[in-house]
Amino acid sequence: MPGEYNKYTLYIHPTCASSYEVVKHLAGKGLLDSVRLVSTAEPAASQVLGRSVWSVPWLVVDEVPVATDPVEPAEVEAILLGEGPLEAGDPVEEFMEAVLHSAYAAAVAYLHGSVKPVADTALISAATRAPLRGLDVEEVAREVLERADELYAGWEDKIMRALGISFVRELWWAHGGELEKEQVRELATPGNVGLWLVAKASIGRSGLPSRPMPPRERLERLAGFVRRGAAGLLFKVRREQETILGDEEYWKLLGERLAG
Repeated sequence: MPGEYNKYTLYIHPTCASSYEVVKHLAGKGLLDSVRLVSTAEPAASQVLGRSVWSVPWLVVDEVPVATDPVEPAEVEAILLGEGPLEAGDPVEEFMEAVLHSAYAAAVAYLHGSVKPVADTALISAATRAPLRGLDVEEVAREVLERADELYAGWEDKIMRALGISFVRELWWAHGGELEKEQVRELATPGNVGLWLVAKASIGRSGLPSRPMPPRERLERLAGFVRRGAAGLLFKVRREQETILGDEEYWKLLGERLAG
């Protein structure tokens, strides 16, 4: 039987592609009645800071994070039906995948050049589905910290590429959906990318390195990636966002289902 409404909370953002897919899937399966749907669009109302919501979608069971992106809609369905996560992998690798799929966590890691600032137990819990698998979150956190340098070095290029997509997406938003690849190339300078990265990785001064000047080499790599891939990145962002923003049925559904 589907879980009780008060037991499950799913944090989403309307423009998140994974959130979009999960919500549409659950609606099609008739499962939205069993989960409290909360938008992170209003931090105070959704309490995203106090509840350490690092990424979306973010599924909580009895106030404990049990899943986050990357997550397939079918896995969320299985959890709501009490069937548990569909697959189990290496917990540290799952944590790194979650960092990769969280624009905020990825930005913090890239700005600091380390995964230590994002080795948070809530993120680890959601990334590894720890409560559902009986994992010791603190033990996973210790391993992440012990291997922090190795992990960052091995994942830095993937993190940089993920941030490139986020940068173009936010440029597209900032230009009201009217953005051309030439503009992306023109705007993707190390200075502009650095300004965006500092803002992306911080809440006020929370999250900023003690000396908050990003290494030039890291900014040049990110800017160069965006310039080289401008056409493909923009195509992906435009297709993703136009699909979501143009789905009237989805927005009507959110209007009816989002918790106040």
